Amino acid sequence: MVLDETFYTALRDHPVPLLEAAIRQLRDRSMSLDIYVWLAWRLHRLANPTPISWPALHAQFGTGFKAIRQFKPRFAEALEAALAAYPEARIDLDDKAITLHSARPPIARIA
Repeated sequence: MVLDETFYTALRDHPVPLLEAAIRQLRDRSMSLDIYVWLAWRLHRLANPTPISWPALHAQFGTGFKAIRQFKPRFAEALEAALAAYPEARIDLDDKAITLHSARPPIARIA
């Protein structure tokens, strides 16, 4: 895997520890694990509700699906498992997008 410099710097400067129990819970569900890590990294940094369109989600998570209509139900199912592992996460789901809301990270930052 090759990370671009901007993303690498963001990860280095703003790490988000993940719950080992959540990783164990999702270990056999790769899309759910990907969503969990994505939510853990994004949600605590949001200032405002942020909609993410289905085409954008499909581009990021659905490369194995030809059409968005095939991808949506699988993503929704994987999202449900990710949310079970990250109960602080707040997401609204509708036909046009999912909306991310600010939430605490899975593990509180140690000062």
